[in-house]
Amino acid sequence: MSFKALENSPSAVSVSKAQDLEREQPIVEESETSSIDAYYDSKWSWFVAVSGAMNYLVIFGSFNAFGLFQEYYLNTMFVNESATAISWISTVSTLATLSIGIFGGPIVAKVGIRWATISAAIISTVGLLLASVSTKVWHLLLTQGLIFGASGSIIINISLVMPSLWFRKHKNIAIAITSSGSGFGALVIGPIIQTTLEKYGIHWSFRILALVNIIGTGFSIVAFVPRPDFKPIRRVIDFHLLSRPLTIFLCIGGFFAEWAYVIPPFYFPASVRAIGKSRSISSQTILVFSAFSGVSRLSSGHLANRFGPTKVLMIAMMVAGIACLALWLPTKDFVLYYIFFAICGFFSPLFFPLCPVIVARSYADKELQMANGVIYFFYGLSTLIGIPITGVLLDKVGHRTSYTPVIILAGILFLLSGVVLIFQYIYCKKRMPSLKDHRI
Repeated sequence: MSFKALENSPSAVSVSKAQDLEREQPIVEESETSSIDAYYDSKWSWFVAVSGAMNYLVIFGSFNAFGLFQEYYLNTMFVNESATAISWISTVSTLATLSIGIFGGPIVAKVGIRWATISAAIISTVGLLLASVSTKVWHLLLTQGLIFGASGSIIINISLVMPSLWFRKHKNIAIAITSSGSGFGALVIGPIIQTTLEKYGIHWSFRILALVNIIGTGFSIVAFVPRPDFKPIRRVIDFHLLSRPLTIFLCIGGFFAEWAYVIPPFYFPASVRAIGKSRSISSQTILVFSAFSGVSRLSSGHLANRFGPTKVLMIAMMVAGIACLALWLPTKDFVLYYIFFAICGFFSPLFFPLCPVIVARSYADKELQMANGVIYFFYGLSTLIGIPITGVLLDKVGHRTSYTPVIILAGILFLLSGVVLIFQYIYCKKRMPSLKDHRI
């Protein structure tokens, strides 16, 4: 049955009424929504969720494996260029991937979900193909950094909103499935990049990655069918939404969580080398982190249903902070190092799948892309500010030999995020009637 036919059917009238009710009160009982629309929680809905996971896998898998390219640039391709100049590729890539999604809502409002998805998938693939013929640092800054990063950010923004459009009963699980692609992405894309770099060189590595990218994002080109009732806000920024206390809590908490989150993957392998382990062993620790991250994201939907997303996040950020200060900081024992990294790999990424759950429960459908885009913008701002400051701490305070200041910083940032989430929980409990009687 076509969407146009559905619009004129009696069931479509009930859909419209239900959606009006949902905008007034974001949380409704599952029994009230289970029969609203045959398309909610359908087989196609699960295809949408899995397609979103594929987007996360190829976009964030490539993003998280950037260190492999960085090592190649430093030691093979650009040996005569400064490390500072080369680092601009990763800086632009990080900022674009996390921040440009704020334009996702206006783009979808203008051209629709289907064409926005097709365009972003093609442009991101073209960005990688152009990177495959790049020979200068500024070439890669534009291609791998800006073109691939920006178009990938739009794909991620669209992927975040799709579970809320296609699920009601199993929305939290669907968001968890979509987000899990990020954790497992490094396990898939990392080995592909490493193998192709060693066997074929960087130019063919980018071409093979472009093929993987168009295949991975191709699922969403098919799956992301537009809903006729979904009309996102056309403005890039809605200051009323931005001024809402919940938005402020999520942005500030996300700022600290993202800054803290990037420190262990960046510096833990080097700290393993500092206690005398080999380079191969230190690099394998990233696989452990990625595996636990994938499991964490996949289980986040169940945890949100069981305990409430904000409550889970409070505990997760506190546990990650305490683990940094109690396990990573004082010990030089490799077994305890591994235990720490497994704990950190499970708890530290939970902000990223559970934040969209909080957004989906608390904002109208038309506000979802903007809310997620603003929060991701703060993630990008966090890495833009945080990564250089962390590097300065290692250079000036740790003298490039001691990781103590970096570890302490990570622990403090996780704990600060946890404190913000405590205030968020109290606010939601007292000031948001639609949430206070539910698991927050």
